[in-house]
Amino acid sequence: MSTEVNILIRSMRQLVPNPETSAILTAMGVSYWAYDPVAEELCWQRSDPTSVRGYRLAKLSIQRALQYYIQRDRTRFLKVISNAVEHGLSQTTRVTMKTDGGHKSYDLVASRISGKPAFLIIGLMKECAPEAPVNAELPDILQNLSNVFISNASAVLITDNKGVVQSANRQFLKLFGISNAKQVVGRDARTIPNYIGKKLAGSFAEMLRSRLASKGTLKLPQTVGDPVEVLYDLHPMALDDPNGGIIFAGELAANSVEISANEVLDAVPTPILVADLDTRRIKYANKAGRGELGLSAKQIGTERLSDTLMSANDVRDLTLVLDKVGWDAGRVWQVQSHIGLKRHYRIRTCFIGKQSSRQIVLEFLPVRLEKDKPGNEKAQNFFSRLLDMSFN
Repeated sequence: MSTEVNILIRSMRQLVPNPETSAILTAMGVSYWAYDPVAEELCWQRSDPTSVRGYRLAKLSIQRALQYYIQRDRTRFLKVISNAVEHGLSQTTRVTMKTDGGHKSYDLVASRISGKPAFLIIGLMKECAPEAPVNAELPDILQNLSNVFISNASAVLITDNKGVVQSANRQFLKLFGISNAKQVVGRDARTIPNYIGKKLAGSFAEMLRSRLASKGTLKLPQTVGDPVEVLYDLHPMALDDPNGGIIFAGELAANSVEISANEVLDAVPTPILVADLDTRRIKYANKAGRGELGLSAKQIGTERLSDTLMSANDVRDLTLVLDKVGWDAGRVWQVQSHIGLKRHYRIRTCFIGKQSSRQIVLEFLPVRLEKDKPGNEKAQNFFSRLLDMSFN
């Protein structure tokens, strides 16, 4: 079954959304590629100065794509994909490809992307000399760029290598209360503290001096209500190249969106829990979780999953699956509530954000064992939307 263009192609266009970003990637000698393991189709970025974006996207089946690799490296390329699926991030691998200009060597790295409309593998490729050491920086570059472009919620501002603003997306303008991009585009980021704040303007100045990546927090005043907290990263990209630049990526901190997230979760008729996988402590329970599972406000933050709700062996088994796969699509477990009831639930689980944060979300769907179907049909499609939410 062929992937619809608006899934794979749109995902790629979201990753490299404008000519400024494409110019930075070109300056670094880096291009993106994406793979849909369900449809077995590959899509990659090709530089094209005649395109308004500065690049075009090519798309073909994995069987046809493998023909561009020399015979011995086809297995290596497939291994990059399988490592990304299994571990979340592959190691950098050197491969040789057949091109119009002859055989060329590339370093490849790939990452598994969750929370998208389609399950995707996103990767980077960089041309290199066959005898050059394998590029150990590619995984860091992939992580940095992915943090910027994969989330629709990211506020992104791009400057050139001298700090002059080249573009700002809609989320950035909204977050900083800027009515028109023309107010900042074409101006030195160090000279517009009235628009982006003194702290961020100073961060741009420091980066242009040090050439080092940085991160921090900002307090942005709002027209109505309390100031919001923004977590941001500044990524220097090939600053020594005329086409290089700086990428700012910012998102609202969890405490700035917690109320709206809680309201959504409390409207869900099935129990939802957030827990720390290392300590097993329950950090959050929605209204159904508190009521149906009998959790009190005092127990949130102190009660462990293995204290009453699930057996220690079951929690250990669930942890092994999460550490190996990254999610559990939903197996049936016996749960004992704090009001003394034993009941079977299909528990769907995944990490919130990076796996290293060790925060997981659990959705409890009641099952009828004789049919093995969720008892509450309204909640079946809710789980996919949880991936976009964060909790303290």
